[in-house]
Amino acid sequence: TRRRTPVGRLLMDQAVVAGIGNVYRAELLFRARLDPALPGTHVGHARAVALWDDAVVALGHGVRDGRIVTTDPALWPGGPGELPGPDHAHYVYRRHGQACRVCGENVRLAAEAGRKLYWCPQCQRADGPAEPTNGVSGREI
Repeated sequence: TRRRTPVGRLLMDQAVVAGIGNVYRAELLFRARLDPALPGTHVGHARAVALWDDAVVALGHGVRDGRIVTTDPALWPGGPGELPGPDHAHYVYRRHGQACRVCGENVRLAAEAGRKLYWCPQCQRADGPAEPTNGVSGREI
């Protein structure tokens, strides 16, 4: 929260937080309804803590399950008792051009610090929806 760097870039900075890769970055920002281009200084303490808490939970589930699944079990074809296949495991990661699972807007893809960044321009607006699920800097692809 002390840096003006976009939160999408801060999450990939191992000096800021270790262990969050490209998949978790996209998914955690979506679940928090945070615009990846939002400067860290605009995230606010409460949202930063909530983002941290969600990261702890998500990474813990990844370790437990042996794979990254970030979607709500209500969206899984087999229901909560069975992990979903790759087509239902993520909200935005590798889903560019497809409809957002929440609002229907097309998921976007941009280059950010040499990595692919996926986000929903409707759910993750800078002035966006206040309710988390639990335009981006860079060149749109």
